Amino acid sequence: MESTFPPTVRMGSLPMMWTRMVSMLPSRFISKIGERSKTWVWVGSSLASIAFGASQSIADLVSPYGGETAPNFVELSVQPDHVRVLLEVDLNDYPIFVIPDDGSGTSLAERTGQNIQVWADDVELSNTTNTIDVRPRISRQTAASALYRPRPRSENVVYVDMEFPFNGKPEQITFIPPLSPDGIPLASLGVVAEHMGVPVTDYRYLSQAETMLPDWEDPWFSKFENPNLTRHHKSPMMSFLAMEPRVVQHEVILRLKDLETWVDLGFGDADRLTRDDVIKIKSDVSDFFETRNPLAVDGKPMKPETVQVSRIKVGAEGLRVLPDQAEANRKTMLLGVVLSYPVSTLPNRVDLAWELFPVGLDVIPITLSDPAGAVPSQIYASDPVVSWNNYLTTWTNPKTSPVVVKVAAATQVPSLAFGLSFLCLICAYFSLQRTNGQRLILLGLSGAFGAAAIVTYSLNNPSSAPESDEIASRQIVEGLVANIGTTMLETRDDSALAAMETYVEATNRVKVQAEMRRGLSVTLPSGAMARVEAISDLNVESFTPGEERNRHQALASWTARVSGGHWGHLHRQAVSYRGLLDVSRHGDQWMLDDLTIISAKTGG
Repeated sequence: MESTFPPTVRMGSLPMMWTRMVSMLPSRFISKIGERSKTWVWVGSSLASIAFGASQSIADLVSPYGGETAPNFVELSVQPDHVRVLLEVDLNDYPIFVIPDDGSGTSLAERTGQNIQVWADDVELSNTTNTIDVRPRISRQTAASALYRPRPRSENVVYVDMEFPFNGKPEQITFIPPLSPDGIPLASLGVVAEHMGVPVTDYRYLSQAETMLPDWEDPWFSKFENPNLTRHHKSPMMSFLAMEPRVVQHEVILRLKDLETWVDLGFGDADRLTRDDVIKIKSDVSDFFETRNPLAVDGKPMKPETVQVSRIKVGAEGLRVLPDQAEANRKTMLLGVVLSYPVSTLPNRVDLAWELFPVGLDVIPITLSDPAGAVPSQIYASDPVVSWNNYLTTWTNPKTSPVVVKVAAATQVPSLAFGLSFLCLICAYFSLQRTNGQRLILLGLSGAFGAAAIVTYSLNNPSSAPESDEIASRQIVEGLVANIGTTMLETRDDSALAAMETYVEATNRVKVQAEMRRGLSVTLPSGAMARVEAISDLNVESFTPGEERNRHQALASWTARVSGGHWGHLHRQAVSYRGLLDVSRHGDQWMLDDLTIISAKTGG
């Protein structure tokens, strides 16, 4: 395949060229591209913004390759009869993406982006520019790594929307970025590509001519010749088995297209699915998976207590849950299924007997995870049983415990020690009114009673000294907050109430549990609950006595580091809480009487 590249642009000439080009833009905000384009193009300082909902902006997986941080970015979308190219050009690199004026009088807008080439088999495709303007750069989720922090870039970009029509179904589609005659890339260009709505790559770089091999029968299997241009979720069906302290969770990603080979959903020849269709599919899928892929815990067959089904989408930022309201493409629709099997503690062994193999697929990738981490594995049609064995040697089953704290201001004197001290004082008083002999006897009795009082007090108050009020209040709140985090591990209401026995009295457990679920729950996109790994930054703002004796109210803030796995990825999040804890003292043990979460804010 031959192609003609633009003349080499000398880097030293860029500032002069850029100054000249910028000076041209304000005087021609709207210019018309040639007859071939037949579209109006905006060139100038117009701004546009795109708002995304919270569920749309949260990434399930962020590519570590850094393409999303490139100053220039291109989105490639292969459709049945054309290729759509969405180009974002950094203002400082704009001259690189403009072909030189050949004297034909073509506008600056018409020459922008024209050195991006697309070939279908051996034919270079002509393009139509739909839109060109200056707008804010699209914010893309990036990897949390210092190695791939975004480089200095212009806040605004030149945005170009182009289409490259073709005929038939080409076997190869080649994309060529701006290159020198020696094949050296002239600009750093990030890329993401898809075929008919199915992502083909994660965030990568387009630094040379790259060829896509489209699969027109099933776009899921479209790929680039370069194996480095790929996506994380490669298989049309994937499994994730997670062993947690209180639940074994089995997650499955599958295509509706494959599901319909096992169960008739009754949609006939329809290509598009309505909101009601999606709701019906989720219900049918839940019923279907409830009895498939049987699982055993420590040799005992288990049935899932809950089955959650979500409509999901795979993209450059991983998996994202989609709302039911949107219409669905039947051919590309993806489903995420989460089956939960509650357990009392981490099992010794879990066995999964896999039954579902799509046509032409004899291997299912599976990820096995436990508190020590995740291990990738595979399920084979010839050997469909996968097992997990507990080899953890340092793991301890989390349990709640009594909160015992001695408080200096609340130390009680035993009644026997008090009585002996009183007798000591009486003997000392009467000794002053007696003769020498009687006085000695009474003083001896006074000393004996005093010594007995000291011994009695010491026996009832061991050598560990009571803590100061500030230290004690922190220990009380810290112990209760730790117990709350452990209780939140429980997936069943009865188990959560039982876990509160050590630090919440029976009459208060239901209301405390309700507030925990309301104010402290952190839900993953899959519907699973995150667990508390650690508590930090605890600050007891106040610890004030209540109206009744031995009752206090603590105002405190703390940060909980929560984590949870879903669809094969461990997610960690810091959540800052502020709340009121009503506590009561029972001897040296402290109980939580009520809880009010005032605020919860997610952090890094």
